[in-house]
Amino acid sequence: MNSVFSRRSRDELPPDMQSSALESGGMLIGRVLFDAGKLTEIDVNRVVIAQRKKNLRFGEAAMRLGLVTQQDVEQALALQFGYPYVTADSSLDPTLVAAHEPFGATAEGLRELRSQLQLRWFNEKEHMLAICAPRKRSGCSHLAANLAISFAQLGERTLLIDANFRRPSQTSWFNVEPAFGLSHLLIDRCGLDEALVPIAPFSDLKVIFAGTQPPNPQELLSRVTFRYLLETSATNFDVVIVDTPPILEYSDAQLVVAATGGCLLAARRHKTRVADIERAREKLVPTRAAVLGAALVG
Repeated sequence: MNSVFSRRSRDELPPDMQSSALESGGMLIGRVLFDAGKLTEIDVNRVVIAQRKKNLRFGEAAMRLGLVTQQDVEQALALQFGYPYVTADSSLDPTLVAAHEPFGATAEGLRELRSQLQLRWFNEKEHMLAICAPRKRSGCSHLAANLAISFAQLGERTLLIDANFRRPSQTSWFNVEPAFGLSHLLIDRCGLDEALVPIAPFSDLKVIFAGTQPPNPQELLSRVTFRYLLETSATNFDVVIVDTPPILEYSDAQLVVAATGGCLLAARRHKTRVADIERAREKLVPTRAAVLGAALVG
């Protein structure tokens, strides 16, 4: 079938409607909806006519005609403007709101946090940030995953590293079972290219999962190979986010924070105690890393 956007299809419309649709950019979003199977050639013609008569945007006219949903239009706009997110049939955990619900209030909060981090931390010199929590189940790993997606949506080349060997969870959030991970990389069982996992549809996001849980996590993270990995990653990625174990329960987090030079604390709303936040900050003092603050999760 010839595309509705070919010369032949456009010529089926009156000349004034052709120029109006093209000048307004409506045919661009119409192309996306057509290619996605949401509209037929006849549907597009109907939408352009309604758009002309009522002076509407293409997507708005299509919704008023009952041909597409608000979600269809949002997805088409996201593709048109290079803003990737996933649909309900994605394998990514549905609680990754940056991926599934990028237009909601929670995702907007993530974007606000992202903006603060850009203003206060990420720049030409600083590329790495550890996400820490005082204790387990504080939302640290969940925040790290959502932030990584949010930065990738911004077009930043983003790397998420799961350095929580005690209770790794990034494979659950992204529903991936990679052959290799950080533990394999640190003992030279694989190369960096083998450990890097791309996450569709986010072309700017890659993840290094934890890999096999080692019996000696602190010793592995103390190795020069871990610092070397972070330093070399900072030359290939704009943003490197590192997930860590609970800082009041394991000393591994201090090693990671010292290597990254910066830390953001995650705190669970109505659960994390202020005293634990203060104790976590005290434990981070010897790392000489910048503690950028605390983010409330959930």
